[in-house]
Amino acid sequence: MPVYSFGPFVLDPAERRLTRDGRRVAVPAKAWQILLMLVEAGGRLVLHEAFRVKLWPNVVVEDRTLTVHMSTLRKALGDGAFIETVARAGYRLTVPVRALSDADRPAQVVPAAESRMLAVRPFSTGSLDEDDGYLGIGIADAVSTALGTVRGLSVASVGAVEDVEASRVLGAGHLLEGAVQRNAERLQVTARLIDVESGCTRRSERFEQSPANGAALQDEIATWVAASLPDTSDVDLHSYRPRAAEAYFLQLQARAHLKPFTRLPLLKAHALFEQALALDPGYAMAHAGLGSTYLLMASTAMLRPLPADEAMPLARQAAERALALDESLAEAWAVQGRVKMEYDWDWEGAEADLAHAVALNGSSVEALGAFGQFLSAMGRHNEAIEAMEQARKLDPRHVETLQHLAIVYWMAGQAERALDAVDASLKIEDTPRVHYGRMMILDQLGRRDEAMAERLATLRGLAVGQGLADHVEVVARTESWRAAMEVWIALLERTNRWEGAAMQWVVAGDSGRALDALEHCIRSRTTYLCFTGQNPCFRPLHNTPRFQDILRTLKLDGRMAS
Repeated sequence: MPVYSFGPFVLDPAERRLTRDGRRVAVPAKAWQILLMLVEAGGRLVLHEAFRVKLWPNVVVEDRTLTVHMSTLRKALGDGAFIETVARAGYRLTVPVRALSDADRPAQVVPAAESRMLAVRPFSTGSLDEDDGYLGIGIADAVSTALGTVRGLSVASVGAVEDVEASRVLGAGHLLEGAVQRNAERLQVTARLIDVESGCTRRSERFEQSPANGAALQDEIATWVAASLPDTSDVDLHSYRPRAAEAYFLQLQARAHLKPFTRLPLLKAHALFEQALALDPGYAMAHAGLGSTYLLMASTAMLRPLPADEAMPLARQAAERALALDESLAEAWAVQGRVKMEYDWDWEGAEADLAHAVALNGSSVEALGAFGQFLSAMGRHNEAIEAMEQARKLDPRHVETLQHLAIVYWMAGQAERALDAVDASLKIEDTPRVHYGRMMILDQLGRRDEAMAERLATLRGLAVGQGLADHVEVVARTESWRAAMEVWIALLERTNRWEGAAMQWVVAGDSGRALDALEHCIRSRTTYLCFTGQNPCFRPLHNTPRFQDILRTLKLDGRMAS
């Protein structure tokens, strides 16, 4: 196959490799296909219809799906000027393209530059009132989000490390820490940037604003950090100052309530985001956060504080409002992509939005995690593992990330690595949902005794399972394993854990009831239906007509695991 040169780039289709000035450039899958079509056209116009026919044969996609992938490609190239948009027609390259002779081809390709990593600790709040305690994690998280958009910089999640030594193990070059003080007149942050290798302070600074300028304080800190790091001094960080000062603090507090991944703080976060938007309806970050809140409220893992048919449209609406105000918000793109993946079953649209979210902020663990799950559900296991391992690198202490990593390994047929990820999460947080995930994998592997032990551990940790664990244990010992399974599955169905019930009925050998449960999942649009075609538990169902009908309903036919 020819190797092409255009501008500072060399594209090698056979190796699926793009380089800029000899250094490799990462390009997501669909964006790569678009680039190849543009390059092969040699600067000629490529019509919208040609892209649709090539990229999505026999699939109807929205016009915006191509537009979003094109935006992702422009982001990867680092300069939108290389691609010209011809209104209502198509796209073309703006620089000459030539096929390289063997003599002209680069002799050596430099690997993609490793992103420099910054670790961030929650800022200390020892002198603050209890009601202001959220400011430590809130301001640190806001600064991290702003810095996550800087090209070539990876920002670990706030709280991923506790000290310099942990930062060194993580591979971070610098650690940001600080302390917050607040009174009626001033909001102060003393920040310190530490060189991890030496353990010495590189720079320290004191920032001060009136409480009315909380967002300005955040911007000052982020700009100072960027200017203090190598090769990031000319970065122009995008920000928004809400019309009402209190709106900024309300959305910070709301985000702090989202982190525990539990029901009551989630409901509190919803109320706080609503209060922030009542003060400033044009606050894009608050709309995006509200979208994330509605996604969690629709989650079966959270026992759905709102029905999916109510929460998912609200999540979409919040994301659309955020993007209408600020189309650079990775969080809003990720919310929109997850709605398409979990509720619409619009796989092409989900890929476009989730890939774009990662392109906008490669340090967003939420975006990487959602994109990794999408790739896994599509059977693109190597890409899925790469995305999820990057998410784990950025936040190795986050149980949700480790749980999703376990799912991705399990879907890829790497059950032992999946169990390793679950075991890592157990060391961080010994909760029923972690034992539940471990049980599912062990059941699928046929390790019944170990799975039963995890089942009992799950029941003993659930409020709805009080006393039931002992009953299940007695039934298993005095009657049969199957009888104990029926007691357990009845609880899953009673508490609307229908996907779990479907998997457990397969383990129990009742395909009919497993299919009944899956059809119930379809009707209620449960959260993890995207994995139906790849889930190892469901392989015994693959050849049944009812399962094939389920895949067609989910638009997953043709995307089955081999």
